[in-house]
Amino acid sequence: MKKSALLVSAISLAFAGSAFAWSTPPAVHASSDKTTTGKVSGNSLNTFSGNSQYGNSQTNIGSDAAINGSAFRNAAGVISGNQNSGANSEASNQTNIQVNTVAGVLDTSAKTNGSGEVGSNTAEVGTIGATINYDGNSYMGDNAFSYASGIISVNQNSGANSLLQNQTNVQVNQLSQACANGYCFGGTAYSSAALKGTVKGNSLTVYTNPSNYYYYNGKPMTNYNANATINGAAFSNASGIISASQNSGANSLLQNQTVVQVSTLGKSTGHLSDTLGGAVTGNMLKVTATGNPSNPYQFTQTNYAANATIGGTAFSNAAGVISVNQNTGANSMLQNQTSIQVNK
Repeated sequence: MKKSALLVSAISLAFAGSAFAWSTPPAVHASSDKTTTGKVSGNSLNTFSGNSQYGNSQTNIGSDAAINGSAFRNAAGVISGNQNSGANSEASNQTNIQVNTVAGVLDTSAKTNGSGEVGSNTAEVGTIGATINYDGNSYMGDNAFSYASGIISVNQNSGANSLLQNQTNVQVNQLSQACANGYCFGGTAYSSAALKGTVKGNSLTVYTNPSNYYYYNGKPMTNYNANATINGAAFSNASGIISASQNSGANSLLQNQTVVQVSTLGKSTGHLSDTLGGAVTGNMLKVTATGNPSNPYQFTQTNYAANATIGGTAFSNAAGVISVNQNTGANSMLQNQTSIQVNK
């Protein structure tokens, strides 16, 4: 399957195409100048638990996140969803879409600039002498998102102390010669487009420390059981631009960044000038667990059991641009970055 045909058909599912027909000859000159920006920036999450003096606090968490049944089946358009049952976590979606269509007899032009950013978001979690018992499960199954089409961004999280982010930019420029009464007039078309998407400068910091040195009962412990499952017919026959992150792993950072640009001159003569940029850069995951060698009661301990599964007919017959992160591993960073440019 040709990439250009795949992208154009996928995007057209979310946006109806335009038809050009005039009973009289159109204007000589037509132009489109667009600038769009989207940003998720400067957000912060700070949580602290434990008793630094006696170290006797305890947290029991049972956490489940499920997208099941026929949820979002046959959905179409622009879909952004966050599902979270994980303590001390942050999830964000940012989608920037620009569609320009220009037609004229002699001279047509489209100058577009689109930018999207997920940046400078922080999450900081600290436990001092605390005991954490955590049981987390994330599940997508049955027919969830099957036959869905368009631009879909989904974060599903049941992992404590986690940061999940999606950033998607889509730009479609269509320039064509003008037609009236079955006759198409000759013309020249120009497209000058710049598209940029970034996921940068985000940080997740998690630290676990014993309680005060002078107290012997300060022994922080984490008992963690995690499962992440994409099963059944989830996302089967889905099409378009799909970014999905599923996480049940503690202290984890998951990021998707996708940039798609499609420019079409049709039958007109002309010039395409496109600049495409996408970056996932400068993001930080820092996890620290410390103990005191001089005090045997002041060591940290973690018991961890995790399973990740993609099974059944998940994603079968799916088409388009698909980015998936699935994680049950503690202290993990998963990142996807995709840039696609199609000129016709």
